[in-house]
Amino acid sequence: MNPVRVAYLLKKFPRLSETFILNELLGQERLGRDLRIFSRRAPDNEPRHPELARLKAEVELVSADNMAPWIELFGPLPEHHRLLERFGKLVRELSEFQHPRMPALFAEALVLLRRTRELGIEHVHVHFATDSAITAMLLHELGGPGYSVTAHAKDIYRSTVDPRLLSRIVARSRFVVTVCDANVRWLNGILSAEARPRVRRLYNGIDLESFAPRAVKRDENHVLCVARLVEKKGFLVLVEALELLRRRGIAFQATFVGEGEDRAKIEARIAELGLGDKIRMTGAQDQEQVRGWMARATVQCLPCVVGEDGNRDALPTTLIEAQAMGLPCISTPVTGIPEILDQGRAGLIVPENGVLETANAIARVFQDAQLRAELARAGRARAEECFDARKTAHTLYDWFESAALVRAGS
Repeated sequence: MNPVRVAYLLKKFPRLSETFILNELLGQERLGRDLRIFSRRAPDNEPRHPELARLKAEVELVSADNMAPWIELFGPLPEHHRLLERFGKLVRELSEFQHPRMPALFAEALVLLRRTRELGIEHVHVHFATDSAITAMLLHELGGPGYSVTAHAKDIYRSTVDPRLLSRIVARSRFVVTVCDANVRWLNGILSAEARPRVRRLYNGIDLESFAPRAVKRDENHVLCVARLVEKKGFLVLVEALELLRRRGIAFQATFVGEGEDRAKIEARIAELGLGDKIRMTGAQDQEQVRGWMARATVQCLPCVVGEDGNRDALPTTLIEAQAMGLPCISTPVTGIPEILDQGRAGLIVPENGVLETANAIARVFQDAQLRAELARAGRARAEECFDARKTAHTLYDWFESAALVRAGS
């Protein structure tokens, strides 16, 4: 029996920062699943991960900026009267949410209704419970395949999230995956009673063969931070902690790998403190380059914070990658990070916005070779126990199969 034909509906694909999605796609293909990827927007002009070349799935841009959606709605389909009825009912139901992009999402759903039928798509999966999830919900309620969603962080924690709309998305799904136990607790607190039973936890997995310790001599006192240059990653906290180390006369070098909207702000603070000769900023880099930095560095420090809008990290992939490579990690108790670091047994946890504590933790790792060895061993063991992409792929594979059976039996 052939596996269920699954389509992924994503805002943009590929994206350099969303390695967890690429890992997941490759994992499903390794298990024999035939995938299709619908990208709602054209990808950005940025570096591409080498692993992307292994992906077999065709990527199709969803184009709703023409007459196609309305031909679909008013065209010669035998069931167009039923489609019009469903369409009108959904418009009336969803108008209460006052979502500014809802008309465009309806148009995308109509285009996808035709394409999923043409391609024999039996299930649709979405990452992030935002516009793509709304489109998947509309597609399903217009007569298309069932859907599932992976909820991450910005899509559930931001102050702009409407719990009523989120509850509707979740309640009508086959299931909703979220990436850590902290997220499950949060969702159970904001979702409706109808929606809560749909939520289940599955950690993001990584390729443990690619991210493995290397026989390379590590640099002395080298601090690495791999992340998007945005508020919630805590770069400004790290810069202040590094300034404290300099004042103490502790020699170090630091590398910030990533790109983002806060780059100018971070660069300005580095210049203001006169740390430009100690902190290099590489911009966005692909996974092989990141692995090179992780093999050389002394410590990965990612002092995540909760942003002013409530946004926060749920399960930072680069922490998992670093610990898998035997690189000691320092981070904060934000959402799922203690689950990555095994509540402090597989990495050091410092208070959120704790500049002094972050500086002290970095200095401790610099000075204690035994601690570095213990964290390297515990981090790799934790990655093997919880974040093996081969194991998570099997779980998700089975969930997709079960979701299609629900549709077949309904």
